[in-house]
Amino acid sequence: MKLKVMAARFINWLCKFRNWNPKMELKEEQTNISRLMFIARSYLNEAFELLEKGYVHDAAEKVWASVKSATEALALKYHGTTRPSHGVSWRRFVGEVFTRVGLSEREAEELADYFIDVRDRLHGGVFYGFFYEEEEHRPLIEKARRYLELVSKLLNTNT
Repeated sequence: MKLKVMAARFINWLCKFRNWNPKMELKEEQTNISRLMFIARSYLNEAFELLEKGYVHDAAEKVWASVKSATEALALKYHGTTRPSHGVSWRRFVGEVFTRVGLSEREAEELADYFIDVRDRLHGGVFYGFFYEEEEHRPLIEKARRYLELVSKLLNTNT
């Protein structure tokens, strides 16, 4: 009994000495998830504003940033990290994240495909390649709203 009391006092002292609180880590992670979702929503809103003004290339980049931030938020909550380990593809990483959330493998694969399409076609093709085709790229941009709504729902946050 005396040993348990001493251990508890030592842990309390150590926490105060290092200014550490185990509960703070959970709060900090939740704050980071909320911050990533706020960034995702902001980028998506900005993307549609830019699209209205005819700045399709910049809008495409904002959609990519939005989808990436939302995916990072979900990955942080359910995978503990925002990026895949060395040697793991983004497609596999994103698919694993959606599978961990409880989606079927087929659904997770479709969402991972969407993530890769946005990265390659909007970020790479439209923004860096400066090549935009309305019928090819507009559906990817429009689908970003549904993607963010789904991620937000899976995180149990407001959209």
